[in-house]
Amino acid sequence: MDVLKAAPLASPKVVKNAKGAIVPNSQMAYVEYGCEHMRDMLEAVRKQTLQQYRVILQSIHEKPSVLSQTYKTDGRPVICLRPMYLCLQCPSVLPELERDQHFAEKSHCFSVESREGHVYCNNCQDFIYDPVLELRRLSKGKKRKYEDTTTSDDHKLVISNSTFLPCRSVGLRGLYNMGQTCFMSVILQTVIHNPFIRNFYLSEGHRTADCEKESCVSCALDEMFVEFHSVEKTEGFGAVSMLLGSWLAAEALAGYQQQDAHEYMQFILNALHTTNGGSLDETDCKCIIHQTFYGKLSSTVTCDNCRNVTTALDPYMDLSLDVRNQAKKRKTDSGAKEEVVLNLRDCLDRFTGREKLAAADYTCQNCEGGQNATKQLSVQQLPPVLSIHLKRFEHTQSTSSKISTRVAFPTKLDMYPYTTAYKSTQTSIKPSKQKGPPNTTLNMNTPANSLTFELSSVIVHKGKIDSGHYVSYSREGNDWFLFDDSKVVLVSEAEVLSAEAYLLYYMVSGLDV
Repeated sequence: MDVLKAAPLASPKVVKNAKGAIVPNSQMAYVEYGCEHMRDMLEAVRKQTLQQYRVILQSIHEKPSVLSQTYKTDGRPVICLRPMYLCLQCPSVLPELERDQHFAEKSHCFSVESREGHVYCNNCQDFIYDPVLELRRLSKGKKRKYEDTTTSDDHKLVISNSTFLPCRSVGLRGLYNMGQTCFMSVILQTVIHNPFIRNFYLSEGHRTADCEKESCVSCALDEMFVEFHSVEKTEGFGAVSMLLGSWLAAEALAGYQQQDAHEYMQFILNALHTTNGGSLDETDCKCIIHQTFYGKLSSTVTCDNCRNVTTALDPYMDLSLDVRNQAKKRKTDSGAKEEVVLNLRDCLDRFTGREKLAAADYTCQNCEGGQNATKQLSVQQLPPVLSIHLKRFEHTQSTSSKISTRVAFPTKLDMYPYTTAYKSTQTSIKPSKQKGPPNTTLNMNTPANSLTFELSSVIVHKGKIDSGHYVSYSREGNDWFLFDDSKVVLVSEAEVLSAEAYLLYYMVSGLDV
């Protein structure tokens, strides 16, 4: 009996040969339309669309340029120095912000940029290359033969840099629960929506065809990136290869019992480090995992007697913050006491605060004996993606419990107040002499000192320690999505910030990834 195999997916990867040239695949044979939305429009109203585009091009190139740079606001004409957008479906001339509002109100998704005539699609949220429209753009709206404007080299260039990928295939897809595997799903969703990891895999960072490792976790992740970015699908994905690879790589993960998401994150990062050229020397490792998550903590111990300072540097992939016994209460106007919500900055203040060591716990090499001392941690090196673990689970020899303390966290976090550079400027300030409430303006630094990180993912544990469930939130562009096994839902930022976070991921601001 012959078994019919499904056609392979169009790969979202940019594949290059040994010489560095892009290798076109069978899906890149010919770019017929700029995007699926332009295809629908040309099939429905081709003549009107081409005629309107020619009129716009002639207006841009033949009439005074001030006309295409002028729009109306409150009935008055305004000249703009930035590129404007001329609607392809009506006579409107709009700046960028109003272009998007126009699309939301009128559903007119195509507009023409006022400088060179490039076509922008609001559905794709990008400029598109359509061969029919490009021919007219190059001829500036005049009727010319195709050969006059496009050479064979131009055509080859377009072919080798184009793919047939739906514009909405941006990794928004759920994962089937295969038997209490939600702990794995939330970590995988966070990894998939990490732009550094995504760019690594979609640029052939891990070559599955060349990998000889059986049940390789990195190959399984590579498979997921291809699936999630090749075609738009609404059904969930069964990460069978990833589950099998995890079981074989770590015996503790084998079986269908619930696992800790933080421990799985540590496992997956170590596995990806190992399978992607990671070295034993963490300080000099160039693998994608260390380039994304690796940082250094500085631990200083100061002898209270001789003021001798010893410093040690420790690597970290995440910061584990204590949330125990930090909840405070304040009096209300009625005299009753209410719990003050713990803030993430409070946890970081405690993590990098001074800690007293007894003489029995510290031996000073300078004094040659036990001495009281002061210990302090600070962040020596920050990674591009900062992972923060809120220690909600307590384990003793006899019992295990969950800490449900509410911890508020911001969308933007300035890490400068917790760095070694900042702490070194505060050495002369003694906490015992500080009067009044603690300083809550640590994040009000000058732009030169600011180290701003933006919230990118949140992992939440719901329920009790022995019968809970994991869900995650990830940001795609300016939108937040809830990932609950195979379900993916658009949610508000307020819902994300009100979640009982277990793991937080912050990405450094200002990087174009």
